[in-house]
Amino acid sequence: MPKMKQTIESIPIQVEHRPSSQRLHISRRMSQYFTLFLLIIIPLSGLFRIDPAMGAVVMLDYQIWFSDIAIVMGFWIFSVSLLVVFYSVAGSVFCGWMCPQNTVSEWANYISAKLLGRKAEHLEFSSEQLKIAVQRGGWLNITLLFIALAAASLFYALIPLLYFYPPAAIWSFITFQEDFRLADSLHWIYFVCAVIIFLDVTIIRHLLCKYMCVYRVWQHSFKTKDTLKVVYDRTRSDDCANCHYCVDSCFLDIDPRKTEVFDSCVNCGECIVACDHLHEKSKKMDGSGLLRFAMGAASRQQQDSMLSSIMGRTQLSLVATLLSGLLLISGIMNYQAHDFTVYRSEAMQGAQIDDYRVNIAHKRYHGEKFNISVQGLDATEYTLATNHIAFDSVGRKDVNLTIASGLSRGIHRFSVTVQATDGWSKTFPVQHYSDGKVVSHE
Repeated sequence: MPKMKQTIESIPIQVEHRPSSQRLHISRRMSQYFTLFLLIIIPLSGLFRIDPAMGAVVMLDYQIWFSDIAIVMGFWIFSVSLLVVFYSVAGSVFCGWMCPQNTVSEWANYISAKLLGRKAEHLEFSSEQLKIAVQRGGWLNITLLFIALAAASLFYALIPLLYFYPPAAIWSFITFQEDFRLADSLHWIYFVCAVIIFLDVTIIRHLLCKYMCVYRVWQHSFKTKDTLKVVYDRTRSDDCANCHYCVDSCFLDIDPRKTEVFDSCVNCGECIVACDHLHEKSKKMDGSGLLRFAMGAASRQQQDSMLSSIMGRTQLSLVATLLSGLLLISGIMNYQAHDFTVYRSEAMQGAQIDDYRVNIAHKRYHGEKFNISVQGLDATEYTLATNHIAFDSVGRKDVNLTIASGLSRGIHRFSVTVQATDGWSKTFPVQHYSDGKVVSHE
């Protein structure tokens, strides 16, 4: 056995470093593209949309009124409190992994570098005039870049419209067909949005993230030293001498080795990928890169205190998330897709009111039929314009109800019931006063 052990130990072992950070880059790209996919599929599927004509929010083809307070408040409090928990733990990961602005800006950097050279990724401020520093000339490349950025701007400008109009209306808009659901000035609004996006992808890009994004200020309100961030292994700083590969890979022009609590870092991890890739290719440096994601201090002994800090900062938000989630579920379970009310028609001052209106509201973007009936009055004592009413989509409709004159003097109590084919039913009580006089309608 000792001889065999010596033989095994004499076998040379070569340790090959295979960093996993490349998967980090692929995962981030997938997250960015999936977010864009969600931004498009959410309104197309009817999961969430705004109906400007009806002045209502649409969720799963149902109108959500402000009177559905449990759904409205539950949804917003749940979303905000959950985001607070997310920011407190993961920091600005949303900006680097999901934000459409960053996704579009990175794509614009990539296509600019392909056509005009790497320096075209960023604006050059050192010259007298503000211009893009190019390495590759030629009108063909410039024209191709202009067409690519313009086409992307026209495409992205369509996404906000999906949240205000159904897909069929957007198709009519794209094909220049007449559609009563479209605003007359919509083409001008779309043109302005496209111009703004074009300026963003050609000039602004990541300058918005660094200096103008209000959303980042909101996130910084919940960021501490224990929040997820990029950390630098200073014990191996010799491997980092005269190397700025991580700095060059950062599209926000910051030094990943000097991250602070409040900085422009968006936790994209591209610097980690770059450093790890450099170590993988190097024959002089062993081990993984000098950058990695971490929460709080690097020491494992301080993990308990870090978790305690996170729980302390997110405890109230977690409670709010739980309670608002329950409120949202309650609102969904008690949601009414239809509603109706009975009110008196307008009349001259001092005149007796014999006419009522049965106002029926349908809150689904699907057809529905309703049956109307009156209880408490004889058939000769009232006239209902119709007992049946149908909807092709959401909307409101009135049905006239006239009380016959000549009823005995006093208060007459009756009720109106509306039933839908889907099983919904509601009864509205009415108190009608009659002075006993017979009114001639000749």
